[in-house]
Amino acid sequence: MKQIILHSGLQVPPALVTRIAGWPHEADVTPGWLAALPAAVEQICARWEVELHPTVHESMMTLVVPGDSHLLGPVILKASPLADEFRSEVAALKLAAAPNVARVYDDDLVHGIVLMERILPGTQLRHVSLSDDEATRIGATNVMSMWRPVAEPDGLHPLPRWMRDLFHWVPAPELIPADLVRDAQDVARSLLETSPAASLLHGDFQHQNLLQRGEDDWVIIDPKGLVGDPGFDIAAWMYNPLGITANGGYRDIAARRVAIWSDVTGLDRHRLAGWAFCGTVLSTCWSAAGLGESRPSWLKHNVRAADELRHLLG
Repeated sequence: MKQIILHSGLQVPPALVTRIAGWPHEADVTPGWLAALPAAVEQICARWEVELHPTVHESMMTLVVPGDSHLLGPVILKASPLADEFRSEVAALKLAAAPNVARVYDDDLVHGIVLMERILPGTQLRHVSLSDDEATRIGATNVMSMWRPVAEPDGLHPLPRWMRDLFHWVPAPELIPADLVRDAQDVARSLLETSPAASLLHGDFQHQNLLQRGEDDWVIIDPKGLVGDPGFDIAAWMYNPLGITANGGYRDIAARRVAIWSDVTGLDRHRLAGWAFCGTVLSTCWSAAGLGESRPSWLKHNVRAADELRHLLG
């Protein structure tokens, strides 16, 4: 595999290059993206006088490099070959602009590059010493600030389309019990048919996407940029942080989380539990298909968590 070197001398991680080259949904990847990346990064860095740090933050399909701009201050440069996901993230960040949402300074939609505010100290919520109840209340309070009507949802993912891999799942009972998927499909159809007016959603709201700025200030990052029922945003929260689904008391944890989200947001508790169940099964389908975390132990625990969430529905 050819090495990709940025103008600063930083090498694009070989593992990232390999994942991009072998991404299962080849049509999602911008043709020639890797070859064009160095020049495009150099151009946006020159425009804002950015000096990139000699480190790369770990990410599945995105190059994430911190830096400092003489014009803007601390920045993060993100670059992704997944054009649709990139455009929806940038659109969501701009639509949700607020003190608790990371600020976009500049973007290059052609090459999938965005220059953003770097949050300091930037500690992820999952690494802050808080009880699960406290963390859940902070999370719900912050994410609901994103939920707003969207007059023109151009560039955003409609929730039914986002969930297509759940509805098109090819049975693989050795990975996910068939009845679990069927039940999730039925619940999802019902929730989609009875959804309220569509709102801007984060789409992947979890403990690592809420960063600490100061002591009591929190900032949202990395939205997927969906439009649909706000209740869906509880989904990723329910199977994060990593390891929570392996907890022997997961059903009690899940019930408390749903209750807190309902209390904070005013959303119906049963609908939240339904979205938690469907979203967990959807994530498990993605992972089983090689589009996310796919370690056998993770799949096993997520299947069990989905079953526990199904019990919450009665």
